Amino acid sequence: GSVMSKIFYLTRIGPCGAATSLDIGLGNTSLKFISLTFYTMCKSSSLAFVLLFAFVFRLETPTWRLVAIIATMTFGVILMVFGEVEFKFGGFFLVISAAFFSGLRWALTQILLLRNPATSNPFSSIFFLSPVMFVVLFSLAIPVEGFGPLWDGIKTLNGEWGVWTPLFLLFPGCIAFLMIASEFALLQRTSVVTLSIAGIFKEVVTISAASIVFDDKLTPINVIGLLVTMAAIGAYNYVKITKMRQEAQIEVHERHAGVQPITPISHSGSGSDMDNDESAAETAGLLQRTDEQEQGIVTMDGDVQPGLPRPSNAQ
Repeated sequence: GSVMSKIFYLTRIGPCGAATSLDIGLGNTSLKFISLTFYTMCKSSSLAFVLLFAFVFRLETPTWRLVAIIATMTFGVILMVFGEVEFKFGGFFLVISAAFFSGLRWALTQILLLRNPATSNPFSSIFFLSPVMFVVLFSLAIPVEGFGPLWDGIKTLNGEWGVWTPLFLLFPGCIAFLMIASEFALLQRTSVVTLSIAGIFKEVVTISAASIVFDDKLTPINVIGLLVTMAAIGAYNYVKITKMRQEAQIEVHERHAGVQPITPISHSGSGSDMDNDESAAETAGLLQRTDEQEQGIVTMDGDVQPGLPRPSNAQ
């Protein structure tokens, strides 16, 4: 049967597309009530929700070290945008809801990329998610914006840009499409937490560029927050690289256990015992590693690499 069944669309594509639209729609709507600074402070809590859903869906192994790094990073982001803010509960509720759906969105997206061949690469995922996102976003936008402002905005753009108006609208859309495709590709190869931390680095670059290009003033507290965030990002990268090196060493040991039984890292078996079953032992080790690590991400946009489940079994 088809890998894209109605049940899969309703239970996987639908929730993921709806969560993505609610993340974008509620976040943008909150800006009608709160300042951009307060928005950035609250939206930084999405890191905590990303971590929560990564644990819930078993996309990340819970560790106190990881929780401490995320908490430190969130604190640093708050310091980066610290200043006089006016609290409005309506806007606060909207942006916290957006942060919640942001965590859910990225966790569900990673599941789509890894566990079904129909959505096994970034472009096919975007293809199936786009209709749901359009319907939900359109349903949110009309009550908030209305049709009148939409047509007025198009007329204003047409008056300023003339025949270039379609290109003016398509250009940022193309940039957004490429950004989402690159985020999906990164998500396919690493983890949802890594993607979110890369997003925080984007915030650091944006704030730093704003202080240089637009001469935005940064207080000493903002600078401290910037340094704390960068230190937390560095700590996460160190932890991640260390873990990847350990996993690589284990994999190399499993692959060559039958070939080099006398090496110090090999503690069982002899050369005479293993030489006859060298190929079978190596294959069994790879299959065992695949079963133990569902989130082993080494695919290349839908191509099945050795050691990963075949697409026919992902259904």
